[in-house]
Amino acid sequence: MKQPTNLADLFVIKLKTLYDIEIELVKAIPKMIRKATDEELAEGLSMHLDETKQHVQRLENIFEMLDVKPGKIKCEAIRGLVADAQWVMDTIEDSILLDINICAAAGYIEHYEIAGYTTAYEWASSLDEEEIADILGETLAEEKSANESLLERSSALITGTL
Repeated sequence: MKQPTNLADLFVIKLKTLYDIEIELVKAIPKMIRKATDEELAEGLSMHLDETKQHVQRLENIFEMLDVKPGKIKCEAIRGLVADAQWVMDTIEDSILLDINICAAAGYIEHYEIAGYTTAYEWASSLDEEEIADILGETLAEEKSANESLLERSSALITGTL
């Protein structure tokens, strides 16, 4: 990979990293869905999986708009967060505690995505790529909404255990 020399180069790197993240999550979320014992949690994760697939498509559209070949730059951080979620699913036996921990692990992932999309949105705006910024803003809003849903579900599960 060539060294970035300007914000536009850095922006493409960020997009390729986000693309890798979303593709990894398309593989990881179904495992969370299968392990979730709470029906509402599984349903929420299923809805977010559909959104995640749309995020992949949006990024591919952005690459096309920028006349850049779609590609991934491997993001070790998402692999660590996915490994953490897998550890939770492999380790926690109690169903309520498992679901609460799946919410937490998925929340870590959402926060990471929110940070990435916030940066990409800001950079697109700085580069006067308003149409791309709008697309990234839509994804960012969905990531924030997914995070809020996880917090609400976790809170309901915790309240039910007290």
